[in-house]
Amino acid sequence: MVIEKALEKMRQANALKTASSPRTSSADALRKEREAAAAIPAPTFPQVHVDAATVELNRVFVSNPSGGEGYYESPTADAAYRILRARLMQKVRNNRWGVLAFTSPGAGEGKSLTTLNLALNIAREKLNRVYLLDLDMRSPSTCNYLGVQPPHELVQYFAGAGNPSDVFFSIGVDHLAIAGSTTPTDQASELLSNGRLEALLDYIRSVSPNALVLVDLPPILVTDEALLIAPRVDATVLVVAEGRTRRDSLARAKQMLSEFTVAGVVLNCASQNYGADVYYGERYGSRYSKKFVPDAT
Repeated sequence: MVIEKALEKMRQANALKTASSPRTSSADALRKEREAAAAIPAPTFPQVHVDAATVELNRVFVSNPSGGEGYYESPTADAAYRILRARLMQKVRNNRWGVLAFTSPGAGEGKSLTTLNLALNIAREKLNRVYLLDLDMRSPSTCNYLGVQPPHELVQYFAGAGNPSDVFFSIGVDHLAIAGSTTPTDQASELLSNGRLEALLDYIRSVSPNALVLVDLPPILVTDEALLIAPRVDATVLVVAEGRTRRDSLARAKQMLSEFTVAGVVLNCASQNYGADVYYGERYGSRYSKKFVPDAT
């Protein structure tokens, strides 16, 4: 009943948002907005140093600032993310989306690592300031993947401690700010319903107009948090894994998101060849093979 009630509330909120937030596709307006945004100095956040062994073990694409070994590098895997970035960013720019959420039907389908590596890849374009929010607060993983302790845990902010400016930190990647936790909570639904997410998003817009916010959410079939957040973002990306995600789970997840804007589906561990692996003359590593299937709407 919790999920059904949340879905009904979010359906009503989404209808109100759609009615009150018209968008324009004017190229000139978009160019002027980007120029205005670029003129605003980038905010400065505390920098933390990632653990080289941890990011290498987790296959996170953080470059070694000194150029030495100990960080993960893979030309073919990086190509997979570049293709994913290009296809997704085309939809982002055409629709002028500012906040994208990532969820999956169940656990273990690569959602969080996909979101983190995609955020890193988009930031490297230097066309958008990227903010990554780890809102999978029952099982936070972004900071663990990086081997860092955040200066201010995001879960503490949602519990009422601190201001929006306190939660972000840098890992030395230009155009990227991250907020996350290492401590899980069983009160995620309640914390995400208290209005502090809106304050956080308003803060991002105030310091970085036209920034792209990527939100890592829990699996949609496991808890109700994804349904709570769906009407408060511009679009949702569904991440699935070939050989792991059941067809009926995918169908149910898509049905639960049918009231909201779905950008498309990211297929992890794809068994077919797609473009870049042919170009490089070798297969992607299985956990990094990706195909982005845009939503038809």
